[in-house]
Amino acid sequence: MPSLPFVSVVIASLNGGGVIGQALDSLRKTDYVDETTGLPRFEVIVVDNGSADNLAEVVAARRPGVRLIRSPVNLGFAGGNNLGIREAHGDVVVLLNDDAEPRADWLRALAAAAAENPRWGVMGCKLLYPDGETIQHAGGIVGPSGMTRHIGYEEKDDGRFDALIECDYVTGAAIALRRELIDLAGLLDEKYFPIYYEETDYCWQARRIGYQVLYVPGAVVVHHESRTQGRYSFRFIFRQTRCRMRFLCKCFSKWDLLRALRSELAWWFKPFSYPCYLPFLCGYVAGLARLPTHLRDRFPFHRRMEALAAANRPRLEAMAEAERREAEA
Repeated sequence: MPSLPFVSVVIASLNGGGVIGQALDSLRKTDYVDETTGLPRFEVIVVDNGSADNLAEVVAARRPGVRLIRSPVNLGFAGGNNLGIREAHGDVVVLLNDDAEPRADWLRALAAAAAENPRWGVMGCKLLYPDGETIQHAGGIVGPSGMTRHIGYEEKDDGRFDALIECDYVTGAAIALRRELIDLAGLLDEKYFPIYYEETDYCWQARRIGYQVLYVPGAVVVHHESRTQGRYSFRFIFRQTRCRMRFLCKCFSKWDLLRALRSELAWWFKPFSYPCYLPFLCGYVAGLARLPTHLRDRFPFHRRMEALAAANRPRLEAMAEAERREAEA
């Protein structure tokens, strides 16, 4: 039996002193150890992302064995996690929100999925709301306008979402990245500052290069969603829209951009019961103000993706052929 891959769990936290203790307590219960030595096969890295509260003191005083990295300023979701990824030793790097509480066997489920799916690049967990019965995330879909949607959102966890599936993207609240993919594609894009669409961009890159993005239902995490942003608040919608503009301009082909524009225009003719129009408009303006930067990044990005996909294709085709032969045997 192959040895379990070593996993680095990275938690980037901004003023999370009041919640991170629950996450770290859950990680201490994680059942992911070497069966021969009994030693843990994972490490935990906390990035203090410019916090002004007692986060560092909570981690240092109460959680021995956790590596703490401190940034004097808020680097955003991508920048904070990148700081942790640079220091990580794992074959698999898992980014975990500070308000998430994984179940004890979650890393074993991810490792099993990785072993059974050799072309994986990114894996996501089943996220539940704090009631433990309602699904928050069971994989993700990217719509024609770049808007994202969680599969199973606010549905009961009654077995309908217990199949491992390949999907467009998985949420960054609990996301596993393959070291091999990190070495190829690089780190998260820090221009999605301060938050949103970093993981969507990264999943898009993984699929473009030829890797699979998988939802792993056995990796269960309870997540206290939008602690800092506030679901559907002005700031939430504004930031999502602004960052979606970068995702579209950077990642979509010219034909996909035309379809996105048509879909966006159609969306505006639908009635809504909440006052979201103003933050959307503000998000458009902020996103378009950065258009020169987005376009400057777009063309070298696409050339790099094409080169990586071409270089990686023979190896992935060989792996697919090996899978086919094994299935026929």
